[in-house]
Amino acid sequence: MTVYKRGSTWWTDFSIGSRRFRLSLQTSDHREAARREKLRISEAQNGGGLLPRKIAKLNVTEAAELYLIRRQSEVSASTIRLERDALKQVKRHLGTSMLGSLTAESIVSYVQRRKAERIGNRTVNIEVGVLRRILKQFKLWHFVGDGYKPLLEPKDIGRALSPEQELRFFDVASSRAEWSVAFWVSLIAANTTTGGCEIRNIRLQDIQTEAKTLCVKVGKNRFRVRIIPLNQTAWWAVEQLLDRARKLGATSPEHYLIPKRLSGKKYDAAQPPSRWGWRTAWRKLTKEAGLEGLRPHDLRHHAITKLAESPEASEQTIMAIAGHVSREMLEHYSHVRQEAKRRAVESLDNVTITAQLGRWEAEASQRRAAKTPNNKGNEWSGRADLNCRPLAPQASALPG
Repeated sequence: MTVYKRGSTWWTDFSIGSRRFRLSLQTSDHREAARREKLRISEAQNGGGLLPRKIAKLNVTEAAELYLIRRQSEVSASTIRLERDALKQVKRHLGTSMLGSLTAESIVSYVQRRKAERIGNRTVNIEVGVLRRILKQFKLWHFVGDGYKPLLEPKDIGRALSPEQELRFFDVASSRAEWSVAFWVSLIAANTTTGGCEIRNIRLQDIQTEAKTLCVKVGKNRFRVRIIPLNQTAWWAVEQLLDRARKLGATSPEHYLIPKRLSGKKYDAAQPPSRWGWRTAWRKLTKEAGLEGLRPHDLRHHAITKLAESPEASEQTIMAIAGHVSREMLEHYSHVRQEAKRRAVESLDNVTITAQLGRWEAEASQRRAAKTPNNKGNEWSGRADLNCRPLAPQASALPG
């Protein structure tokens, strides 16, 4: 590999197998020439698929569509929806950029713009992650982001509400008609341990009206199904959403409990709602309730914490209801259960007995003091059955 200059333009000279390439890099900047040289080598090594030059000329929007088509045979439909949602923001900022023109600075600039829009680190990492997979699919990532490091994500496992906060939150959520979906979804989450992604993907066939149970199929393990009994509060919220879904055209068992809003008053019951379906309502109601920063997923943590504090729920029962729980969360809930057990045994205290503890301790101290030997004199003092007089000195056997 050699980069050299002809006039004011940099050129490259390299070989792949038995074939030699001498190409103009069409730049007078040495750093840009080094980057373009790597791109040309990658193009020369690329076998099959699109022609290398066509790859470089694809813009991000076109490349994203090709990527999603290939991904459909590899991942679930819910993952495709998640990545398509993430790509909306990538296309908004980088959609017209040529794939071959992206640089490390392009990624950094994208991250800065998203942070300026007050987007969380987790969301930004998801979006950049999809862009990274697109560039990897076309063998371009190592030119762009080999040195890129994802943003640090918060390690907190979640936030549980106090009874007063919970009541205030739901009082506020129920106060406006435009917050109805967020209100009903929050009631389900706080009473079933289901997450937002799981609720969005509930279909009519997943609700057993006679048994009043919910079949949850979406989660970290999509092959694992959880059957969750619904308490009175959760069932009421499900009924409200069922009535709304029917009015919006949900008639088939395959239709979703929360139909997707297309535009205005147009809905498609055959599609689930977007990740941001009730984001605006959530932000407004949490602010009004004085709970800014509360995340929808925190309601799952809140529900599991309440179960862990309940003497009626064993650890096996909690895991059966909640499904996957990370190691950090499992340790936290074990601590919660231990505190609940501590409060339970504290209820066994008899106040009449506890009032005597100080007196009993004082009496025990006096008895111990009476039995303590006097160590100031001979170590055998105080034992009447032993003669403690010192022995008389013996005469010396040596001559004076």
